[in-house]
Amino acid sequence: MNEMYSEEQPGEGTFLVRIAWQSTFALLVLAVAGVLAPDTFGLVVAVLSIVMFGLGLLFLLLALLGGLRRSRLEEVTVSGLFLLHETAPRKIQRLFLWCLVFQLATSLTAAGLRPYTEIAFAVLAPTVLFGSAALWSARHGSFTARGSGPS
Repeated sequence: MNEMYSEEQPGEGTFLVRIAWQSTFALLVLAVAGVLAPDTFGLVVAVLSIVMFGLGLLFLLLALLGGLRRSRLEEVTVSGLFLLHETAPRKIQRLFLWCLVFQLATSLTAAGLRPYTEIAFAVLAPTVLFGSAALWSARHGSFTARGSGPS
């Protein structure tokens, strides 16, 4: 494994982990408020969802570029990079998975209850979790080193 990624630093990836649970909490609170008062909170939910979607796309792009950079020295897999399969500690995997479950349940329920309002934009929000998990893996995941044999 590349020495740069072999030792886990304290607080490694905390920014991305914080984004995961804070975005989940924000979506949950605003989606509930939007379902209860769509005229008041509909635009807020739509803006939050679009911002989370855009941030998720940016994170996915950065993760792809990071994965390409790391693939020179390590065997980067699609499942490892985008799904954290065998690249992240169980604690990190569970955190991203539970945040994803809550965001999907929240956004799909809110959009289902108010389908023809701004609340339906909530289905875009979980993209931030896919992006932040992939970026976490690209920066801090542990991939196996490439063999020195001929390719």
